[in-house]
Amino acid sequence: MIRSTLPSGVKTLQKWYANGQLVFDNAIQRSSGQWGILQKSLLIHSILAGYPIPPVFLLKYKNDDTTIYDCIEGKQRLLNTFSFMSGEYALHGGTPDVELDGEVYEIAGRSFDELSDELKDIISGYRYSISVIEDATEEEVEDIFYRLNSPTPLTQIQKSRSVMGTELARWTRDILEKDFFTKAICLTQAQWRREGDLEVLLQTMLLLDNRSENYEYKAISNTEVLKYCSHIRGTYSEEKRDVVDRLFSYLSEAFPEKHKFLKKSAVPMVAVIGQLAIEKGVSSEQYRSFIDSFANTVNEEYEANKGNGNVKRVKTEGRLLAMADDFGQYFNISNLVVIGGSAESEDANEAED
Repeated sequence: MIRSTLPSGVKTLQKWYANGQLVFDNAIQRSSGQWGILQKSLLIHSILAGYPIPPVFLLKYKNDDTTIYDCIEGKQRLLNTFSFMSGEYALHGGTPDVELDGEVYEIAGRSFDELSDELKDIISGYRYSISVIEDATEEEVEDIFYRLNSPTPLTQIQKSRSVMGTELARWTRDILEKDFFTKAICLTQAQWRREGDLEVLLQTMLLLDNRSENYEYKAISNTEVLKYCSHIRGTYSEEKRDVVDRLFSYLSEAFPEKHKFLKKSAVPMVAVIGQLAIEKGVSSEQYRSFIDSFANTVNEEYEANKGNGNVKRVKTEGRLLAMADDFGQYFNISNLVVIGGSAESEDANEAED
């Protein structure tokens, strides 16, 4: 592994981004849109005021005869700087003033074009501290990413990308592009920022593994999901991937638009029972009708296992069993199996929030 520095200003980096020389699609990186307007604005203020800003790490490689820089740390900083320069947002109303050479500049509420030429030049010419990494293995890149983000507020779900490995992270990203995730599920803005779509996908995979091979878990909490990602690293078979791919294609057909029932805690339940529906020959349209019916009635057992602690195994399986029971009655199907082996102990179930 070779490490060097890159003395290039923001304007140059923005040009590289526009022509495809600087990319932000590394599978272990968290998605865009993580920052709110205040956090974006304080970044711009830090650039102007000369405050310290964490370094950026780029992976350098050749694509034919073109040098490519793939960002593995600093994506939010660079993209939010570029978007401000492109006029995509104005600074937050609470952004502090900037003092330069004894003169005070009020920047709150202003777009890039509304700043003075002096301030625009500072931003365009700003040089992030950039470390460039060459000839690194995927394992080394994953390790670097994990270590860089360990002391920062990266969520466990976001860390899961490096824990599961680049190859599997790339596959999950493809699954998350299916219409079920982009059009049907109902996440809050905060849940999207914390990558709740990846969370429910991994929870579903965990539950399917429990059903098919008795994978042991205490909860479907983020801590347990991170453990699961370590478990499947390098071992998640093509057969399992095909099952998950077909499942979420099926759910995309069943739910072509947002559905009120598809909130974060319900999605893994709908997915696991959806796999049951596929196995029993239920069409996507019929499954949609069942979920419509289930959403419009009160299942006391399902409701009793919602609320506080709903990620615990006992409550997760309580909801699964309640939905499976209604599914069986709706389609007149018996002997349904939706969960695998039992937990080690009741205490284990109660250990996770």
